[in-house]
Order: sequence, then C-alpha cells, then structure tokens
Amino acid sequence: VFLLLLLVINLSLSLLILPVSSFSVDGMGNLRVTKKGIRLEGISEFLLPLYVKEIHSRKDSPLVLQSDRNVTVNARNHMGQLTGQLTVGADAVEAQCKRFEVRASEDGRVLFSADEDEITIGAEKLKVTGTEGAVFGHSVETPHIRAEPSQDLRLESPTRSLIMEAPRGVQVSAAAGDFKATCRKELHLQSTEGE
Repeated sequence: VFLLLLLVINLSLSLLILPVSSFSVDGMGNLRVTKKGIRLEGISEFLLPLYVKEIHSRKDSPLVLQSDRNVTVNARNHMGQLTGQLTVGADAVEAQCKRFEVRASEDGRVLFSADEDEITIGAEKLKVTGTEGAVFGHSVETPHIRAEPSQDLRLESPTRSLIMEAPRGVQVSAAAGDFKATCRKELHLQSTEGE
C-alpha cells in the first residue's frame, strides 16, 4: 500500500512538473531539438562554458551575446590548445592570435592586418584626423603624402633630422601656392652628380 501511495504521488508530481517545464516531444521550454540541431527561442542564460560548432540567429533577428563582465570567444586546435581568443570587455576589445585581419564586406580584400612582424593597412587612403597628426618612432615608406584640400602639409622632426630619400628622385610641388623651407642655421641643397 505504501509503495502504491508513493507511486501515485510521484506520478502526480511528474504530471504537475511536465506542463510547468513545457516538456514536449520536441524538447523542453524554449529548447527544441530539430534535424539541424538545437533551436533556442528567447533569452537564455548559460552559467558554464558553452561548446558549439556554429551559432546562428533567425534571418530577421540579430545575434546578441551579453555578459556582466566580458564576452570571450576561444578557438582551439585538435589537441585542445588555445590558438585564438577574442575578448569584448567594458574598456577594450582584445584579440590574441598569430594574425588579425579586417576584411571588406564587398570583395573580401584585407583592409587591416597585424602580426608580430608587421601591420598592413590595405585601404585606398589612410586618414589621420588627430590635432597632433601622426607620430612615427622609425622610418615611414610611402609613395605619396598629401594634406586634405585647403589644409597645410607639414613634415616635422622637432629634435632630430628630417630625411627624405628615394632611389629615383624626390618631388616636392605646390601647384596652387608657395613652397617654404625654413631652418635655424644653414640650408643646404646638394646634388652629387647633377648640376
């Protein structure tokens, strides 16, 4: 009799829990099992790490990842070793990997890439809008330097020398204005082989 009573109580509790938890043949609550994988509707909270191959949002909705501290995405190789990490925090976005690339959405060309040896900017034009301009600690190699329309172009080395070199010549032109060169001491213009 006691076992029968216990069985009836368990069955009653199970029948009570099933509707509250939204159990069905397809899944539980907002979680549905489909042929393509698992479908999760609405807002969900994960307390432990989530391991997945792909995450997609619905076609008409954005995918939002939210955290009180930061959102970290890790990439690991087949041995489980960390090969790349992207962290979006309150103060910074950090990427740790062998090579970081930003590509254009239209044709996929590299707009920005960085690794331990070099940083490459693949945009057609690099624009520096800061009031102090661009400061370089070492040499700069470029085929063309120009200022914005109606703005002055100024190349300056406050405490050392300013050197411009090119194997086939350096051309300085001012199409609609004056060209000025000022110095504190002597100004030398020298041609080693020409006149």
